[in-house]
Amino acid sequence: MWNKALLVLGLATLVRGSVIDLSIPSAGDLVTEIGSLLHPIPSVLSYQEDYLDPSTGYKRKLCTLHALGSEQDDADNFVKAVEKCGDGGIVRLPDANYTIGRPLDISLTNSVLDLHGWLSFSTDIPYWIENRIPLQFQNQSLAFIIRGHDYVLEGNDKGGIDGNGQAWYNYAKDYGNKFGRPMSLAIKDSKNVIIKNFSIIQPQFWASLIWGSENVYIKDFYVNATSFNPEAASDQKNWLQNTDGSDTYQSHNVTYENFVYQGGDDCLALKPNSTLITVRNATCLGGTGIAFGSIAQYAGIKDVIEDVYMSDIRLYPSDQCPGYQGVYFKSWLGYSLGQPPNGGGGGYGYAKNITVEDVYMEDIWHPLVVQSDLTYLELNREKYADSGLFEWTDIHLKNFTGNALYNRVAWMSCSKLTPCHDWTFEDIDIKPGKKDHPEISYTCNNFVLGGKDGLNQCHPSNSTLETDNGGTL
Repeated sequence: MWNKALLVLGLATLVRGSVIDLSIPSAGDLVTEIGSLLHPIPSVLSYQEDYLDPSTGYKRKLCTLHALGSEQDDADNFVKAVEKCGDGGIVRLPDANYTIGRPLDISLTNSVLDLHGWLSFSTDIPYWIENRIPLQFQNQSLAFIIRGHDYVLEGNDKGGIDGNGQAWYNYAKDYGNKFGRPMSLAIKDSKNVIIKNFSIIQPQFWASLIWGSENVYIKDFYVNATSFNPEAASDQKNWLQNTDGSDTYQSHNVTYENFVYQGGDDCLALKPNSTLITVRNATCLGGTGIAFGSIAQYAGIKDVIEDVYMSDIRLYPSDQCPGYQGVYFKSWLGYSLGQPPNGGGGGYGYAKNITVEDVYMEDIWHPLVVQSDLTYLELNREKYADSGLFEWTDIHLKNFTGNALYNRVAWMSCSKLTPCHDWTFEDIDIKPGKKDHPEISYTCNNFVLGGKDGLNQCHPSNSTLETDNGGTL
């Protein structure tokens, strides 16, 4: 490019060693340079010190970031905007698409991240694996961490995260928990957080994780994981493994309201040490439903799930993926076999004070499931049956309606060492989709049931009929 002085002179002087090179610019060069002077391209990042925030009526900092475009990496500019306005201000992204080519770990304090478009993650799989942000739990990986307190993540009903997950679905086909797949968003070590009007599409792995945080309110949240590979049409099980909608881990007082998920794994999952969790109005299309767990995966470690209330839940198959489970509880076997994420076990603890009510299911393989000897390893399950040390107790299921796809409605197997007790079932009206094996419609092993628990038809059974879980128990 030609600077102002050289434009006036009409020539360039380049000194290369002792050689002086005089050259005359072309007409095109001159036109380009003059145009850039008369109509300069604005900075992609603009700053306003005293922006009047209409939501509060107070003035605060505003950083407005525009995308570079042409799939250029916007990550560095995004980080700069957060550093400038992420403490007490607003970080606004008004454009349709921002390319993110590297992992991000940002902090927000008394601020708003205002997204009007998509943070679109790149698909260089070797790079992402090599530069992963590690999560020790289950040896997993993260793409984007937000830390801090008193912040709002606003998607404006048109923005959020695009994980460009198809590349990862192709990469991990037939393999659960394949190493290096990063979670799209992790809310980490955060307090007093609001996430609203936000979407995550095509997540690389779990769409979102609430980790080590408290007082998190998530409203109007949408997740969609869909495989567009033509081969997926004839292989429903394996393309969308591990595309969880949202998981809680070591977190307290988390509320989901108006949550919609379409994918192939857990719609919502409560991982170890999730307490005071509330879900109101959730719709799950495809996958493995509402999960309590998995839990007790680490030998000698105590885990807890406690004080949970869920209501107004709807579960359906999707056009691409069956509804494998409805509401299910899964804890690891009592032996430590192999390494996480697909191996482990031997942990202990309890889940209690859990209420799930007003649930509708349609064509779900297994509407109610308890598994207390979980492992993903290929081994002789009978050898390790009834070894689980985790206790499922004080759990109350109310007003469940709809239908199962097959004979099984309740398939609940607890451990002999820690039988399930103090469960109640009220107004459970889920119809079997088939009636050729009514003896397996309600099976409960190692369940302490009494006359007032509401599920008198449940009985022990070791039948292996219809025990293909289809998804990832």
